[in-house]
Amino acid sequence: MSTIKSKCELDYYAILNVPRDATKEQITLSYRKLAISCNPHRNSEHDEDFIPQSWQGDLDHLNGLTREKQWAYINMAYDVLSNPLRREIYDRFGEAGLFRGVPLPNGYFPPYMYHGDHLKVYHSVFGSYSPFANLIDVATNPPPLYSNKNGQGVRIKDLPVEKMIPLELKEVFFGTMKRMKIFRQEFIDDLQTVTEKREKTILVNIPAGTKAGTKFIFSNEGDRSPTTIPADIIFITIDKPNEDYIRDENNLIHIHEISLFEALVGFRFSLQTIDDRKIVTLITDVVDQNYEKIIYGEGLPVLNAEMDGLEKGDLILRFKIIFPAIIPRHLKCELKTLFDEIDEENKNII
Repeated sequence: MSTIKSKCELDYYAILNVPRDATKEQITLSYRKLAISCNPHRNSEHDEDFIPQSWQGDLDHLNGLTREKQWAYINMAYDVLSNPLRREIYDRFGEAGLFRGVPLPNGYFPPYMYHGDHLKVYHSVFGSYSPFANLIDVATNPPPLYSNKNGQGVRIKDLPVEKMIPLELKEVFFGTMKRMKIFRQEFIDDLQTVTEKREKTILVNIPAGTKAGTKFIFSNEGDRSPTTIPADIIFITIDKPNEDYIRDENNLIHIHEISLFEALVGFRFSLQTIDDRKIVTLITDVVDQNYEKIIYGEGLPVLNAEMDGLEKGDLILRFKIIFPAIIPRHLKCELKTLFDEIDEENKNII
């Protein structure tokens, strides 16, 4: 392959102030120093606090360029050199080959185009859009410490503890207050060094219409310890099975068994609702396996403060047809005659 050359090409290694054989770690370290030094979003008043004096000359090789140009060039250079394939293409074919694309033995390298989002590159390295996020956070919010006979250390928060709250459909319908008992280590001395396991009751307010999987988080309610920050206790709601209803979000599904005779000629049945009312339903249609009837507003409350719990889902009635186990021979002939007449009537309707 012939090398592609261009008269006006940027030297990405020179921009990042690293040798051409620099390792990925050296490239990243140099970028971090340059990015902190020339990030246009930082407050220059804090330079003395957060930029070491040894870094002050890091931008000398970019003198003559505006802060915005320096910022753009170092991010583009890092975007190229931090990617092994882009770096190899740049090393072999220069900036021109990078931008035009080049054929490779096993395929084709498409033209590279820098996305132009400098903070996206910055975020990928620092994990934050703030120029000094980690340093400022430590300075303004120092981590809690502990000290004991073994020395001093940073108190790290324990992992969250999750507990399930099974709910009856009636509890979801009306809302409820759950008294959840937990056992945790608690301090029993004034110096907060000795603990013992004790019972604690946490009140969990479950609003009407709460969906399964809803999390109620109680911060720092876990075990007390001199060396750690108590864990958050997270209660997660789950729905208990109900013999009459299946929950589908805010809708309720009821499956009612009917005979083949009822499916053909119609029927009436009553159903007890979650809030202990009785609904009487008359079905006059022919019911097949896909038939369903919707009774609007008879489902579970929709969790919506603006509606004050007045909005509800629907009650969906579905039917399971129970066929007779046997049909006597003499009745089969009568049924054939009957269904022939039904087919004829349907043809006349069509």
